[in-house]
Formats: sequence, structure tokens, C-alpha cells
Amino acid sequence: MKKITSIKTRITIWYTTLMFVLIVVVLSLVGGLSYQLSIDSVEKNVILQVTQVTEKLSKRQPGVFEIVESKEEFKNVSIYEMNGKYIVGQYNYDVVNIPFEEGIPRRESIDGKDYIVYDTRTPGPPGRHGGFWIRGVESVNSTTLLGRSAIIIMLILIPLILLLTALGGYYITQKAFRPINNIVKTANDISHQKDIKQRIEIAPDSKEDELHHLSVTLNKMLDKIENLIKQEKQFTSDASHELRTPISVILAQGEYLLDIAKDEKEKELAQTIVDKSKQVSKLVSRLLLLARIDQNRQKFNKEKVDLGVIIDVAVDSMKELAAQKDILLLSNVPEGTIVDADESLLLSAITNLISNGIKYGKESGHVSVSASKVGDRTEIVVADNGVGISEEHIDKIWTRFYRVDDVRNDEYGSNGLGLAMVKSIIELHGGEITVKSSIGHGTEFRIVL
Repeated sequence: MKKITSIKTRITIWYTTLMFVLIVVVLSLVGGLSYQLSIDSVEKNVILQVTQVTEKLSKRQPGVFEIVESKEEFKNVSIYEMNGKYIVGQYNYDVVNIPFEEGIPRRESIDGKDYIVYDTRTPGPPGRHGGFWIRGVESVNSTTLLGRSAIIIMLILIPLILLLTALGGYYITQKAFRPINNIVKTANDISHQKDIKQRIEIAPDSKEDELHHLSVTLNKMLDKIENLIKQEKQFTSDASHELRTPISVILAQGEYLLDIAKDEKEKELAQTIVDKSKQVSKLVSRLLLLARIDQNRQKFNKEKVDLGVIIDVAVDSMKELAAQKDILLLSNVPEGTIVDADESLLLSAITNLISNGIKYGKESGHVSVSASKVGDRTEIVVADNGVGISEEHIDKIWTRFYRVDDVRNDEYGSNGLGLAMVKSIIELHGGEITVKSSIGHGTEFRIVL
């Protein structure tokens, strides 16, 4: 069974359950007390009538039988001789055979009917020998019926009360949690749209409670983060621009030294200068590309291009590198596969993925590039059977300057910006890129445009 994760729902369920328990307990107590009070009232009424008749008989007032017979207030009283023979008053066939029991109001049930019965003895009026039994009888069926009606009303009202409580409580909880929903929405928007300029919406008439102060604090924090990111991007852009000229000079001087080198040692030193200069130049170029994409200044010429031509160019450019490790390059693109893309940027992204497959591929292995139409989108897959990437590194490979294996990356001249650049290029196209990998079995990059 799936657990309820919504705090609003859990709070609503909790206080609705609590309200249900309270209502049942309170109504049960009130109902039980009301019923008992009704029974007590019936008992008192019977005792009062019997007592009044008893007083009249004990004072030997003449005509007492006629009074009992005619007075409405004595309608629940009957007078019997000591042997149980009925004389006057209410004659109740249900209780006539119940034995007399002096001084104790009691409840009797006969044929499903409940009665309160109260008996007492008293001497008779003048002219009568012996005494009398005076019996008060009153049915409690009306009280029981009232109690049952109350139970039925409770069974009808409790669900309605609970429903109104749940709906009202959920509405109040939802309103109280609205600032949290705004916080979550803003965080998701920043995460998905990568727009750090967004802020948490705060209603002008919102109460200055804890959640209000939290939203204000988070907005201030986002302001600081945005400023830091801007400064970092600006520094990266400025530093890359400033480094381009000196690196170009160093590269040119290194190539000149390589041309005029007199011996192998000088050639080796000059070649090192050239290789490292090219490596740094490549790093600067990637930094500049990322900076332009971040600042929305990258030229983006989206047009319909033949994907097969782009992949063929990328594969051809990597053949020399692949030959060094005897790696077979394979491509499979249906003829006439057209995509809307910036040809230069997409070529750069695919070339980088092929290059990674070669660098981290096995000797005499293979790297394949394929494309296919999936609905109205195009899927590009670059796969190798190389060393693979461990699961702990999968989510981090898109981070700038992150390198899985520093020693091996230094050997291949990797700077940790290639995959970050590829991801930025694909997202600039409105696409997405995912990766699946297994140690010792290779890696598969999947691009959807």
C-alpha cells in the first residue's frame, strides 16, 4: 500500500480522526446522560404520584378512590387490595401479575416493553379494614424510542460533520501551506528552466508569519546566489578572453621552435609546448562557448540539416585517433534523416562523444553512432564497449571540471569540460541527453532532439 506523503492530507486525516473520536465520545456521553436523566425523571414522576395518593389514603380522606379515578395527575397510579385484587386506577394488563415489592422503583421488561414500577403499602380510608397496595406504572418505551431517534440522528450528523470538518480543515491547511507550494514551485522552475532570476511569489496581503519570513529569507539567498553566479560567469568569460591572445602567441612560438629545432631533445621540448598550448587553447575555447551559452550570447543558427552528413564528418575526423587503439568506428543513420539544429554546435557535441568513446575504449574495441526517428523527435545514440562509468559518478559527469579518473584524464588531455559542453549544446537545442553505463561493459549516450 502506498504511503500518504502529503503533509496536508496527513494533517487533515489526523484532525478528522481526532474530531471523529471526540464527537463519538461527547455524543455518547450526552446521549447516555440524557437517557439516564429521562429514566430518572420518569421514576421521580411515578414516585411523586404514588406518594400523593399514599398521603391521601393515610389521612383517610373520603372519596380518594374517585380522585384516583378521575384526576389526570394520577393517571399512572392503581390501587390494589393486599391480596392483589384490583380496586381502582390505571389497570395495566402487562404488569398486573408482577409481584408487589415495596419501596423500590424498578425497571420491568415484559414482551419487549419496558416499564418503571413502584409499589408501596398504606392503611385504607375510613370504613376499610387492612391496607392497600399502591402501584405506579409508567412506560419508558417513549424514552427508549427517543434515545433510538437520537442515535439515528447522530449516525446521520456525524458523517456530515466529519465531511464538513475535513473539507474546511483541508482548505485551511492548503491556504496555510500556500507559501510552501510557492517555494517548491520556484525551486522546480529554477531547477528545470535553469533561471536563477526567478523568485518566490509573496502576496502583498500575506501575514508576516514564519513561512512569510522563510520566503523573504530564501529570496534574499537567491539574490546572493544569482550575484555570485554572475560574477563567476563574468570572471570565466573575461579570463578566457584574456588568455586567448597569450595562448595563441605561445602556440605560435612553440610551432616556430619545433620547425627550427636542431636535435631530438629540442624537438621534444617544442612538441610539449605545442601540445600543452593546444590543450589549453581547447580548454579556453570550451570555456568561452559555455560562457556565451550561459549569457545567452552564443550564436545559434538553427536550420534543417542532414544528420547523416554531420555524423559522417564526425566519424571521419576521429578515424586517426581511433586507429591508434585499433578501435572500429561504426555509423548507422537512415538516409534523409533531417533535424532542426545548429550544424556546427551539433557536430561539436557528437564529435566530443565519439572522442570520449575512443579515449576510454578498449583496445580493438568499437564505438558506434546511430540515429532513428522516435515519433516526431530524433534519437542519436553513441555507444562504446569501453571501461564504463561507475554508478557513483554517473550523476556528476555533467559537472564542469569533474573528472572520474585524474590519472587517465591527464593521459588523454581531458579537462572535464567536454560533457558539460555537450549537455549545454543539446539543451540549447531544446533536447535532452542521458547516459547508461556499466563498469567493464561500456557506456551509451542517448540524445533526443
